[in-house]
Amino acid sequence: MTPLKTRNTVRLFFLYLFIITALPCRLSADQPRYPLLSSAMESMLSDPVLVHGIQGVRVESLADGSVLYEKNGDLCLLPASNFKLLVASAALESLGPDYRMQTAVYEKGKRAQGVLEGDIFLVGGGDPVLGWEDLRSLAKQVKKAGINRIKGNVVADDTLFDDVRLGIGWSWDNEPYYYSAQISALNLRGNVADVWVRPGIAPGAPARVELTPSIRYLGIENLCKTSAAGSQPVIIVDRLRGRNTVRVRGSVPLDYNPASAEESITVEDPALFACRSFIDILMEEGVTVSGGAVRGEKPKTAGRVALHNSPPLSQMLAMLLKPSNNLIAECLLKNLGANVKKDGSTAAGGQVMIEFMKKIGADMTAIAITDGSGLARTNYISPRNLTLLLRYIYWHPHYKIFLDALPVAGVDGTLKKRMAGTPAENNVRAKTGYVSRVSTISGYVTTKGGEPLVFSIMMNNHLCSNREAVAVQDRILEYLSNLEPANQ
Repeated sequence: MTPLKTRNTVRLFFLYLFIITALPCRLSADQPRYPLLSSAMESMLSDPVLVHGIQGVRVESLADGSVLYEKNGDLCLLPASNFKLLVASAALESLGPDYRMQTAVYEKGKRAQGVLEGDIFLVGGGDPVLGWEDLRSLAKQVKKAGINRIKGNVVADDTLFDDVRLGIGWSWDNEPYYYSAQISALNLRGNVADVWVRPGIAPGAPARVELTPSIRYLGIENLCKTSAAGSQPVIIVDRLRGRNTVRVRGSVPLDYNPASAEESITVEDPALFACRSFIDILMEEGVTVSGGAVRGEKPKTAGRVALHNSPPLSQMLAMLLKPSNNLIAECLLKNLGANVKKDGSTAAGGQVMIEFMKKIGADMTAIAITDGSGLARTNYISPRNLTLLLRYIYWHPHYKIFLDALPVAGVDGTLKKRMAGTPAENNVRAKTGYVSRVSTISGYVTTKGGEPLVFSIMMNNHLCSNREAVAVQDRILEYLSNLEPANQ
């Protein structure tokens, strides 16, 4: 073949290649892959239950980055617990999947023949999932170290974090309940106690109120009476503000047999709660404590006698995102501040999150950070920023850790009872969010045609119930799961 013929053959080949590759692009521009998507989305978002509310929605293809649908994508909206996506991502990026938080016990004083003439210090490292058995393990280590009696105090050291225990803008009437647990560098059992209410011996008699764990830290004000068998239970459980007193009011039927605790009530001053509980556990393990539980800071010369490591961040993210745990979110935020800025405060942790969002190219005029959990109504973010974040994580080296931590539709977490038996089941992986008049969901879904999508659906100011708003979200995600390109 002559050189001229060779060149002509090559040109024809590239012309053919151009035609077959450019034609689908021309068709997709003139005829969108999903020509019915926009009208279907508008129809679903026009549901009468959402009247007077505001919806911000953005759906993008992860295959080519195209925006498939958008409504109010740049509007600043309340995210509720969708904000946990930010703290989870920033923690994964800044701290790494192997990061652990340490709770330790130190001694200060002279020790002879098993007797410590001094104090021990229970030092918190910001672990939000420290449990009863973890404290018991520390107590066993103290015993094994040769300490049988402590003549001084057990000192709670939570100085890794600042002393601001509630988020700015949190509602005061939420303070008694588990989702508003106080934040500390030294936590125990989510900083709550479970309250069980059972009937008394006869109608008119006081109800029986029990706490789990059975501890001396909380008092009980029992105003609840036993009512006749077959009557409706009316049980109100809260905590007196600023006090560690659980109050129970109402009436409980004589034949009432609860399968679960009535309420999980927060404690005031979690560090002292952990410290006093530790004294009880030490005593159970054969270590006598003469003093009491006090606050303080570990001396630099104190020696370590026990150590507990939290689960790694790779595991803790699932504990955060699947059930939407506020305490974990707030502790991670302050851990970010403590580790990156050497300041265990919400403000310092928030600065780390801001720097992370700037790094990934977020529109910083469409974001305001008040806390890590999304409980505050002064957090704001746009749907575009949320999909940007999720798109960044999609290409991140630790994407699988993040993806596995998200609730799965019809399978687990806050999506366990949603979209079951639909194409979205075991397909949609997303973070939900809810505070009064706010309902959100952001995450990933794969279409029927196999195209991966990222989405954010934010609903604010609607007057309908959250159940009704969620129903609209589920219809949208079921529709996206069923999508197939028009040319197939």
